[in-house]
Amino acid sequence: APSRRYCDYMEFVHDFVIEFGRKCVDLVHQHGKKAYVFYDDHWVGVEPNSPRFAEFGFDGLIKCVFNAFEVRLCSHSRGVATHELRLHPYLFPTGLKGEPTFKAGGNPTLDAKNFWIDARRGIVRAPIDRIGLGGYLSLVEPFPDFQDYIEGLVKEFRLLKSFHAGDKPWTAPFKVAVLTAWGDLRAWICSGHFTRGLELNEILESLAGLPLDVQFISFDDLVAQGVPKGVKVIINAGRAGSAWSGGHFWSEPKVEAILTQWVQQGGGLVGVGEPSALAQPGRLFRLAQVLGLDRDRGEQLANGKFNYTSPAGLRRQEAAAPADASVAGVAEHFITSDLTAAPDFGKDVDGIYVFGSETQVLAERTAEKSPTIATHAFGKGRSVYLSGFKFTYDNTRLLHRAIYWAAAQEEGWRVWATTNVKTECAYFRKAGKLVVINNAGTDEETVVTLGDGKTEQRVKLEAHGIAILDA
Repeated sequence: APSRRYCDYMEFVHDFVIEFGRKCVDLVHQHGKKAYVFYDDHWVGVEPNSPRFAEFGFDGLIKCVFNAFEVRLCSHSRGVATHELRLHPYLFPTGLKGEPTFKAGGNPTLDAKNFWIDARRGIVRAPIDRIGLGGYLSLVEPFPDFQDYIEGLVKEFRLLKSFHAGDKPWTAPFKVAVLTAWGDLRAWICSGHFTRGLELNEILESLAGLPLDVQFISFDDLVAQGVPKGVKVIINAGRAGSAWSGGHFWSEPKVEAILTQWVQQGGGLVGVGEPSALAQPGRLFRLAQVLGLDRDRGEQLANGKFNYTSPAGLRRQEAAAPADASVAGVAEHFITSDLTAAPDFGKDVDGIYVFGSETQVLAERTAEKSPTIATHAFGKGRSVYLSGFKFTYDNTRLLHRAIYWAAAQEEGWRVWATTNVKTECAYFRKAGKLVVINNAGTDEETVVTLGDGKTEQRVKLEAHGIAILDA
């Protein structure tokens, strides 16, 4: 987590880069050309999410993308008229890791499909103005199937772009806020491209394609202004000491007080990994009483722990999925309804212990008796805890349901949702169009529940396919 001095130094660098960069942009404009900034591996001093970014005078921003949250990162930046994506694969003989692309043994068409379906989840949710490729155009000549696929991809992009014109896709009737040390300055980003293993990175990839209005707030924002209006769920995710969990910012008593009261009065909290963690004697999680659990890193060895009921022993709830959807070792609950196997969160945390029977454990590390999914009612509010997170179809659906449950909005979850976790949809009201996408490399079938919450539409999709329906 950044120190105050570090943030001050960033401001100092930002001031210099704006002053010098503006001179460069003015020179470009004096020659009748447009000035674009390439937003990629680092952006020291440029800070495209800064409120001052517009002072550069750039005409556009180009973002190299591999996945959905990078699309959202590009679209989110303010202060330019044009947002452009540079797609993969690059027109180079080999990929970033030396694997063959436009050479013997390569399959650039399949690469393009896989990159596109990952990025498309973000393009469906947020407007992008232009797309392009980079590299040596001559390399595509021996690959006519690649040329044909890109032609179809461009038509698909233009159609999606037309839906965004003067419209926004439907989102849930409440807002979701991601709380980090950086807030909006690092919206939709943790560390460069999609770095696997960072809980928040994985969460952002899931969020990037979900029908949710997501905003990013800092601890300073929280202390100064409280929880933003309309926000019903706050997500705090990451390891202790990281900027994503919050680190030293949790030492400010007002932060704990504001969030505790907010949840008690009806807010929803989703904590992942080591949320609200502050390494000091006593509790590790500052919001442990809200979550109904904490993490023991060795300090509690001499203390007894509450012996909760294992997930396999919990009785079925009304909101659970049909009987044939139950998963061994996972309690049946609204949140876990679509799981087809025990959740895989990658390198998650252990040593989680609950405080009492009010905390319901939905899944656990059986050998360690350490919860991996748990829910807790706190006053009029609710919390959900996940011991980690990894971007998968099942986990994305799990997160989507967890957010709705934390918001106490389960009844409305079916609206504009798909039954098949490998598929997603977006409804554009002004255009009257329903976009259904297949994120898998296999043919899939899904059912979409329309806006009335009752009418259903069955859709068949080819591998990587898309369907545009009147709705």
